[in-house]
Amino acid sequence: MARRTAGISSLQRHLDTAENWNSLGTSLAEQQTASLSAQLATFQQALSRFSSLHRQQILSSPSFRTHFSQLCQELGVDPLGGGAKGLWDKMGVGDWYYALGVQVVDVCLAKRERGGGLVALDEVLHGVRRLRNVGGAISAPKSNSATVTSSSADVTESDIQRAIEALEPLGCGYTILTIGGAPNTPGARKVVRCAPGGLDRDSLVVVEAASLTGRGAITREELFDARRDKGQWGMERVDRALEKALMDDGTVWLDEHLVGAHGAVERDYYAPGLFVME
Repeated sequence: MARRTAGISSLQRHLDTAENWNSLGTSLAEQQTASLSAQLATFQQALSRFSSLHRQQILSSPSFRTHFSQLCQELGVDPLGGGAKGLWDKMGVGDWYYALGVQVVDVCLAKRERGGGLVALDEVLHGVRRLRNVGGAISAPKSNSATVTSSSADVTESDIQRAIEALEPLGCGYTILTIGGAPNTPGARKVVRCAPGGLDRDSLVVVEAASLTGRGAITREELFDARRDKGQWGMERVDRALEKALMDDGTVWLDEHLVGAHGAVERDYYAPGLFVME
């Protein structure tokens, strides 16, 4: 006797059951999404109230300001985002960062030509603090609470970073780069790239290699040794990169000096963007 196959009604019941499970799964996912969105909105509202309540402390304390910004990031809140809707702006702190950003630009413009569009973050911070000492502290705009001023010592690297982020919509091309290693590792240096047209990648490689020597400078032979096992750089590319960094981008300076009894010429390529100069 032939084996009976599944009938149409049995197949339909199977399809109906699968469709019901899919529908249930979609409904549960939508409920979970709505619940998470509501919780996040509650967190954001509480964060906004907290920021308004502690506005003076956020302005006057660098460590408190940094922790508050980290908390915003963990909750998915961009304090500087959204223009007039941004959390900083609602608090009246956005203008404080925008004014700080103007001072960052002033410092970078004064020092950009020296390093070919690269300025050590330490030097930017030092220059901003000097500006604020000379010109007075930046005041946050008036709101319901008293105006709070922030002295030059209150500005931190994190503040410089956020001020540069505040300038990003203007398209000025400023950004912070970490060279000489991963962030927060020994030997790693942070520089502000303030070249409007960007920089050639090989020129940045030259600066990074100079940072790894420990003296902020590199020779032709040192660059060749550092790069021949990374990307198979030949001496021709080394010479081309040094020439471009020196003549086109201006990210290095050349120092020629005599060495040895026969007076051989040695060339050191210094990266001024790695140094803090008075």
